[in-house]
Amino acid sequence: MRIVHVHPGCGIPVPPITWGAIEKLIWDLKINQEKLGHEVDVKYADSIEAGDYDIIHCHVANLAIGLAERGIPYVYQLHDHHAYHHGKDSHVYNQNLKAIEGSLISLMPAKYLVNYFESDKCRYFSHGVDTEFFKPDPDKAKSRTFLMLANNGLSGDSSFDRKGFGYGIALAALLDETITIAGPSNNKNWFNNNLWALTYPKLQLHFDLNPEQVRDLYQTHEIFLHPTMLEAGHPNLTMVEAAACGMPIIADWEMETDFHGAWRAPRDVFAMNDGYKDIVSKWDSYVERSLNTAKELDWSNRAEELIEIYQQFI
Repeated sequence: MRIVHVHPGCGIPVPPITWGAIEKLIWDLKINQEKLGHEVDVKYADSIEAGDYDIIHCHVANLAIGLAERGIPYVYQLHDHHAYHHGKDSHVYNQNLKAIEGSLISLMPAKYLVNYFESDKCRYFSHGVDTEFFKPDPDKAKSRTFLMLANNGLSGDSSFDRKGFGYGIALAALLDETITIAGPSNNKNWFNNNLWALTYPKLQLHFDLNPEQVRDLYQTHEIFLHPTMLEAGHPNLTMVEAAACGMPIIADWEMETDFHGAWRAPRDVFAMNDGYKDIVSKWDSYVERSLNTAKELDWSNRAEELIEIYQQFI
């Protein structure tokens, strides 16, 4: 099968050097589809013509609409949480709905989005993880307690705590434990708008790390925190990466989706503390369940399922 993933065109290379969730996902799909024996390219939309490929897989709404206008069939995969945040009267919702309606099929990385768009084109397709890259390293000591890895802010407001940095710091302070927060340089804007967070002495910050440095953080921290209030992906990529490295997780995610190895806690420090106590008391069980969840969601398995989806449209 000849497959092309449409480059998002956001100025981030595929694969990304540091941060770039969609770009990372595209690369993982490409690599694992190639392992299955398929020919896979990543190209900009304007360099793709009808008939060049068996499947054209697009990840950005306006590029999908452009393909439809040129009469080029495509599979669409939504990654934009703003379509939900701004509501059904918004431009971003209607743009994504148009991309969905013009697709062969549209993949939603969260079950709530399948119902939200009310289209028979939509189906749930979970994110995955490269368990050959993200894995525990028994030679590295677990030297710090909590880890958060995210790009904070919402809809251009860098001061908005969508990812829950404040809750993570508060939990660490309640327990007098260490916490590391990493992500792109954009996070500096959140901290500049929330200077109180920088007063916690056991906080470490890292920006624009490469994939190997990110993996090192997963491997040297004990518990992953993800008290997010809005995601397009359930689970999102960092949750499955943390699980693949054997980390128990305290997080909030959609009720429709199970994630074994994680304690489900709302954005409430005391509920998160209950999760911490449960994880500590059942440590080996949480680690084992995290690893099993990541194994099930390995990109090799996700790629096989995706090929089965593609075959319906060839």
